[in-house]
Amino acid sequence: MFTLRSSCGPWEANCFLVGAADSDECVLVDVGMDASAAAERLIAESGRTLVAVLATHGHLDHVADAHAVADAHGVPVWIHGADRHLLSDPAAGLGPQMGSLVEALYGSATLPEPAQVREWSDGERLDLAGLSWGVIHAPGHTPGSVLLHAGDEVSSQLFTGDVLFAGSIGRTDLPGGSMERMLQTLRETVVTLPYELQVLPGHGGATSIGRECATNPYIRLALKELSS
Repeated sequence: MFTLRSSCGPWEANCFLVGAADSDECVLVDVGMDASAAAERLIAESGRTLVAVLATHGHLDHVADAHAVADAHGVPVWIHGADRHLLSDPAAGLGPQMGSLVEALYGSATLPEPAQVREWSDGERLDLAGLSWGVIHAPGHTPGSVLLHAGDEVSSQLFTGDVLFAGSIGRTDLPGGSMERMLQTLRETVVTLPYELQVLPGHGGATSIGRECATNPYIRLALKELSS
């Protein structure tokens, strides 16, 4: 696999460019705030053709520039249906008090929806940029959060958005968030994944499923609830 990363915007959300090592195509994962220039730089650096923009969830810091990049290249944005409305109504995922901030940043409380939007669902598999992509619904941070498992015959990676970080998880106190559902996702989904699987979160550095199962306090809490 071929993966490039850039951290963008005030919350330093990771934007990834991904493709198979032998492919002349690529996808972008999470094109968020102030990410357009970085995304175009990654595409140019890779020398590949963009075929899709993928969103792990609909929060502004992960999708704010998705429409600009996708429309410029004539490609779709893929997102879970439960978070699709956040593409055009970002304040709905941040709370009503944030509408004025969105308007101050972008001149409007709403954003254009990408010209092409595709909704994926749990268990779906896609072939993009020479890789097989598996979509795993993982609610808790947002109702439409997903884990994206990308791989080929040699290696694989898991893009976790704000579901799982190195040593932590995404917040659950924003509209649509739920600690109960997040712990369920950790207990029933995350811990069942291969321990050697590399994790590329939406913020911060890489980790692995095995490392998080051994050290992440929220996974420990989720498993403790199961045994109690």
